[in-house]
Amino acid sequence: MRPIGTATLLLALAAAPVLTGCGSGGGDADDVPTITTRPSISGAGATETTGSATSPTTRANTSPTDATTSTTGDAPPTETAGPSPEPPTDRPTGPTTYRKASALIDEAGRPIAQPLRRFSTDEDLLYCLLDDPVIGPACELSRGFVKDEEVCGGSAEGVGRIETFEGEARPVCNTDTIREPGAQQVLGDGVVSDGKDVRCLVDRYSVTCIDLAAETGFFLAPREYHVF
Repeated sequence: MRPIGTATLLLALAAAPVLTGCGSGGGDADDVPTITTRPSISGAGATETTGSATSPTTRANTSPTDATTSTTGDAPPTETAGPSPEPPTDRPTGPTTYRKASALIDEAGRPIAQPLRRFSTDEDLLYCLLDDPVIGPACELSRGFVKDEEVCGGSAEGVGRIETFEGEARPVCNTDTIREPGAQQVLGDGVVSDGKDVRCLVDRYSVTCIDLAAETGFFLAPREYHVF
């Protein structure tokens, strides 16, 4: 009986360190969840969250920049499609001398129509009277009068007509009109003649006229004119 009791005691004593070991392991058990939790935060919380946060941020920063660049790139045509219609005064678009005007008309070739006493251009922008005995040849704008303080002095909207008076082309700050109904409309580019000495080179936005007998002429367009 005693040996058995001794063995039982020994087994109990031997079990005691194991229980003590479990108690020590219980202290380690507190660390285990901590260790387990750190990889969870580090792996799922830091790595994945940082990666997903970086990627959308990069896309968000890139996309608006591209949109701004695209919009900025498109802006100059909108501003170029709608620039001021007034040409720079130091870079005229029409001829400024009789010689240049005559050369342009000769280069354009023969008149595009039968002799005309008067005509208008597309959208009635310009109206010309070619054989008037007092002021012909003369052309008049319907809009886009040319501001010229030296000629008009603020008394009119601007130069709206060019007349040929006593053999000399001159700007007129008109408040009246020479227009009459029934004028033939000239469409396209080409030369119009009165059948005598007057030649006018016409396009959609301008007219260049010369009087061969008087050797005088003019160019007239919205926001620009020249007399020579």
